[in-house]
Amino acid sequence: MNFDLQNFTIAAPLLALAAGALVILLLDLLIPAKAGQGLWYIFGILSVLLAGYYLIPLWDGQMAPGFGGAMMMDRFAVVFSLILLLAAGLTLLLSVSRKEEDKSGYLALLLWGAMGMIIMASSGSLMTIFLGLELLSLALYVAVAFDPTHPHAREAALKYFVLGSLASAFMLFGFALVYGVTGTMSLAGIAKAAIPQTLYYKVGIGMAMVGMAFKLALVPFHSWAPDAYEGAPTAITAYMSVGTKAAAFAVMARFLVAAVPAGVAGKYLLPLSVLAALSMLLGATVGIWQNDLKRLMAYSGIAHAGYLIMAIPGLSSDGLTAGAYYLAAYAFTAMGIFAVISLLESEGEPGSSLANLNGLWYRRPGLAVSLAFLMFGLAGLPPTGGFIGKFLLAKAAVGSGSWILLGALVLSTGISAYVYLRVVGALIKKQPEHARKVMAGAEVGALELPAGTVRAGILAVLVIALVGLLLLGVVPGPVLEFLKVAIRV
Repeated sequence: MNFDLQNFTIAAPLLALAAGALVILLLDLLIPAKAGQGLWYIFGILSVLLAGYYLIPLWDGQMAPGFGGAMMMDRFAVVFSLILLLAAGLTLLLSVSRKEEDKSGYLALLLWGAMGMIIMASSGSLMTIFLGLELLSLALYVAVAFDPTHPHAREAALKYFVLGSLASAFMLFGFALVYGVTGTMSLAGIAKAAIPQTLYYKVGIGMAMVGMAFKLALVPFHSWAPDAYEGAPTAITAYMSVGTKAAAFAVMARFLVAAVPAGVAGKYLLPLSVLAALSMLLGATVGIWQNDLKRLMAYSGIAHAGYLIMAIPGLSSDGLTAGAYYLAAYAFTAMGIFAVISLLESEGEPGSSLANLNGLWYRRPGLAVSLAFLMFGLAGLPPTGGFIGKFLLAKAAVGSGSWILLGALVLSTGISAYVYLRVVGALIKKQPEHARKVMAGAEVGALELPAGTVRAGILAVLVIALVGLLLLGVVPGPVLEFLKVAIRV
């Protein structure tokens, strides 16, 4: 294949997202916002679908690395890109409830953030990893502050920005040390380099892991997550909870497979296993005291980041397959929960308040059953995909001898089950009608799509999430076979 055509084919999904963002901004200039806002969402969703279409020819796995080895759009990258595009598409549908007049910029940030995530998942060099991380981070720093109705949105965005910048500096310095020892920024070159196990190399890997652990919200790099989750618009919270985890997990797997010498993965990654175990326990335990569903999901996300690390220590195909499967199940679960929150918020209720969820069964039985099923998915109960995902991760931990992680999984699962079942219990707890709260309405002149369109978009996300979570729990075979073909170390 011609080199230029090959590069274009590899970059086509990214170009589709970039074009979608630019078209949305251009339409905002050419068409009055009130008349054109529907087109913004249509072009946003079309760009995500087009990016997915351009991934299809990349599935055969015959595409050589592009841009001098900087991008590797192999089957591994295709799988994680599909998960990331699913998160972006569902987030766009959740965003139809936005009332502010800055929708075009908001939607463009979503698409640029998806570009950064896919660049991370398909990175073939240290510089490309950093480029993807910064594109993702800069988009999310701004998007977190896009809720003018929340008093702490800008504070949360500033905290996220400061801590994220510090984590990026750690990663960049770690990459510099790895480059200094190996003499190459290419992941393929690092994997082939016959290097002694020097202190500089080990420190470089450790510092690079700090930046990736920050995006995963692993303890002790998790302090940004609760405030950012609570302060951000609900759709952005959903986006962060799924997209950043999937992108960080993919790039961590790529980097460690290349950088960690064969036969010593257990010794190299023991500190990461300890952080993962602490994340499971802290996320599950602190969740007990949360009275806001978005903050609860932040701590739940910390625990689930720890679960994902169970796929890493052995650096095996089976482990990474389990991680990808669990990510897919978590994506459906988290998106469904935030769809419930968005639906309640669109009707004027504080959807993330646990107190407001009291008695939801008596007011909205269908919504209550949906939320209960999604909570069962987070707890890892059958027949949800969360159960199969945790089983696969436990199997991977046993295979790699990660007994610390397995013990933490068992203990944290028991604790978190109480947290999630507490939410389910609130749904059937009767609440006096006068105790329900109603949020303040939108600002005068704020743009808003028709109520029917808003409801249809959010319900579509909820239905997709419920069906996906159930299918992963009942018929896991086809998805597992698909992932095993794609993920080979």
